[in-house]
Amino acid sequence: MATLDDIVAAAAKVFRTKGYHAATVRDIAEEVGILKGSLYHHFESKEALLYLVVKEPIAQMYRTIAEIAEAELSPTEKLRRAILAHLEAFDRHYPHLFVYLREREELKRRFREMIGFSPKDYERCWQQILSEGVATGEFRAGLDIQVACYGLLGMLNWLYKWYDPEGRLSVQQVAEQFTALALSGLAAGEPRSVRRRSAAKTAAGAKLPVE
Repeated sequence: MATLDDIVAAAAKVFRTKGYHAATVRDIAEEVGILKGSLYHHFESKEALLYLVVKEPIAQMYRTIAEIAEAELSPTEKLRRAILAHLEAFDRHYPHLFVYLREREELKRRFREMIGFSPKDYERCWQQILSEGVATGEFRAGLDIQVACYGLLGMLNWLYKWYDPEGRLSVQQVAEQFTALALSGLAAGEPRSVRRRSAAKTAAGAKLPVE
């Protein structure tokens, strides 16, 4: 007999493959190997099933990032740990979190009502880390915190388009690459490439004849 976990796992697979709106209860039942009517003994609706697919993975990820944001760590270390935690959650809960990103507009209201923690709260945790970095001088002054947060989360969340748990790089290696990219743009002071270009211009200018 199929368990609740079996049904949720099957729903996650079907929702990711077909999308929430295109998927049917029959599709999920066939994936599990049970009759369509049997699913309704466990769930009142397809929406309720969608919520169960992503509820616990998202709640865990939100709690983890909130704890990192409040930890006694440097902003740079917080950012490093937050990026790794976000990506490890994707890997650990594949494909559940991919379903969440695709269907998050559908899920926002239920998360606010049932978990008491919304996507905006999640964004504020990241913004807190970035703001602390600017305040301590680790991240560059004049950083637009909201734009930087959207850019960072956009990079991380785009994983749902291409990440493969069996792919060439481990999730830890992907996190290292993303952390390097993020810190190269956030770190205080001119990036090395800018300094090299400035030095080259100065050297070229020094060779010009004096009129």
